[in-house]
Amino acid sequence: RPGCMLAMNTRNARHQRGETLAGLLVGVALGMLVLAAGAHMLAQLMRGHRLALQDSHLQQDLHFAMDLMASELQDAQYSAHAWTSRSPQACSDAFCDGSEDFSLASGRMDWTLDRNHNGVQDNDECTGFRVRAGALQVRTACVPEVWTALTDTASLRLSRLDATLHCQLHGGWLQRQVQLQLEAQWPQDAARTLQLQRTVALRNPLPQAVQGRYCP
Repeated sequence: RPGCMLAMNTRNARHQRGETLAGLLVGVALGMLVLAAGAHMLAQLMRGHRLALQDSHLQQDLHFAMDLMASELQDAQYSAHAWTSRSPQACSDAFCDGSEDFSLASGRMDWTLDRNHNGVQDNDECTGFRVRAGALQVRTACVPEVWTALTDTASLRLSRLDATLHCQLHGGWLQRQVQLQLEAQWPQDAARTLQLQRTVALRNPLPQAVQGRYCP
């Protein structure tokens, strides 16, 4: 009998060890599955956070570009001596005597303004904006034209600049508004785009006499 008891105890010990090893393997397998699922969820969360951060930077850069354009555009065709050179019947100063003083085209805007308030159109008083090769550029000279990039295509790629002019006649004067639209893409993913719109009221009304030139 002692021999039988010893054999039974040995079999029970082996059986228990087998169950313990199997349970351990199952636990390890379940732990690996949970770890893999957690790693996947963490990767998704990190990717979402990165995309949100990139979108935030894109929006900030696009708003900066729009703010700058709007600030410059609202003073288009300003002249310090306008009160002596403009009336509903005529406009004789250097900032409303030609098509170069205000024009809108696809992807480009041009205008002049009297920055130094002397009533004379100097070579650095031609300005404007355009989209070229994915960058927003500003004009800084009349002849020859000089353009300088304002945005970095590595962080913001401009794909479109649209400007639509609206004119209303009040008491012989043209009140103008320009509706601006900018579209940008994330440089590493052209499918991710962002659009921004703004309506800019121009501060300097023009005489009805030049309606055909500036408000077609």
